[in-house]
Amino acid sequence: MLLKPNILMASQAAKAVTTHPAFVAAAVRFVRSRGASEIWVGDSPGWQPAILAAKASGIYDAALSEGALWADFREAVPHSVDSGKKLVNIPLTSWLKKTDIVINLPKLKNHRLMTYTGAMKNLFGLIPGTAKSALHLQYPSVRDFGEMLVDLALSIPCFTFMDGIVAMQGEGPGSGTPYELGIMLASNSLADLDWTAVQCIGYDPHRIPYLVDAMERTWRVGQADGPDTIPEPHTAPLHPSEISHQGFELLPYQSELEQKLTGVPSRFRARAASLIRLRPIFHESKCIGCGACVRICPPKVLSLDSKHRNHRVRIDDSRCITCFCCHEVCPEKAISIGRVPFRIWHRSLHKASHSEKPGEIS
Repeated sequence: MLLKPNILMASQAAKAVTTHPAFVAAAVRFVRSRGASEIWVGDSPGWQPAILAAKASGIYDAALSEGALWADFREAVPHSVDSGKKLVNIPLTSWLKKTDIVINLPKLKNHRLMTYTGAMKNLFGLIPGTAKSALHLQYPSVRDFGEMLVDLALSIPCFTFMDGIVAMQGEGPGSGTPYELGIMLASNSLADLDWTAVQCIGYDPHRIPYLVDAMERTWRVGQADGPDTIPEPHTAPLHPSEISHQGFELLPYQSELEQKLTGVPSRFRARAASLIRLRPIFHESKCIGCGACVRICPPKVLSLDSKHRNHRVRIDDSRCITCFCCHEVCPEKAISIGRVPFRIWHRSLHKASHSEKPGEIS
């Protein structure tokens, strides 16, 4: 069996960026008790070496202490996708050819691009290395990227155990803060599990397009009130609405921000998008100049200005696809998401109109 935790980047377990190592260790013990003869644990972070991130989080040591082996996702092989809306095939780790089933171990977190990340989004990590960035570039809109995620996720035979014991609120998936939610979810249905999980933290799943898409494809959108959620063995089942999430910091529904642009005349849409859409904002005082954001950026619109007295990241805003990959991997929370103030936006347009090169906003 291949166990696939969420190892976004090198981060300590207490920060809730990754699946907790104790959760991974428990999953290893469980699948062994069910008769698994070989157990592998692996993931592919977006920019760091996987084993570095796994060791920093504690997952590597936890897996090996329980007798599991580490799976390196460096090699990719074509994986067929039947009846996909966006994908026909996709390069995934070769370990899928060596295992009978994937045990999916996501972390329950907010996500700046998709609003929420869980069971389906975690399987995106089966794509080795920076190949994930190419898909952000190919499917820049929230709806298109979501349909691609559903294509991928529903093509993987798996069972999911979700770590919602300590979830991530706020600026997820990498810069948020821990929230003690106290639940674990398990299902052989990715769609059901994600639909339930978002309700447990206060989102309306009907307003997250890729969750609706997944439920429609599994013929369950009319039955989507949520399966039972059981916090402890031998206790009465709870409905998701009964899970306490008071004060959980939610994110805006990204798809609804995109919809605001549909009524704007096409010749004004690019300028209107600069005011309406959310974009990455870089904070020099927190930046350590690691260059993670520059390396992971799918359209390559970021650069690090080493001549400046502080570390300054420059962005060609006219080509930014607002995938928020830079925000996702920043280890210092030096990137926030917001709107460009009108004064800066106006100055950038004035500069662009008097130059052959697009304006840059730092």
